[in-house]
Amino acid sequence: MISLSFILAILFLLLGSILIGYGYVTEGDPMYAKSLGWNLNLIWGAVVFGVGILFGLGNWFSNQFPSKEKL
Repeated sequence: MISLSFILAILFLLLGSILIGYGYVTEGDPMYAKSLGWNLNLIWGAVVFGVGILFGLGNWFSNQFPSKEKL
């Protein structure tokens, strides 16, 4: 059975990858002047991708140590 943390990890990794890609493609665009020159798509893409990695690691660790069966 697929766990919720696995699904969330995939979704966060996918969204983070899209944001990182968009931020990388639009690097140096004048629209970043409004955000003091910070490429927020690239920054938040990295944050969301990191959250996806954390969910994936949590899922992996939970599968390494199976829970005891309840009586």
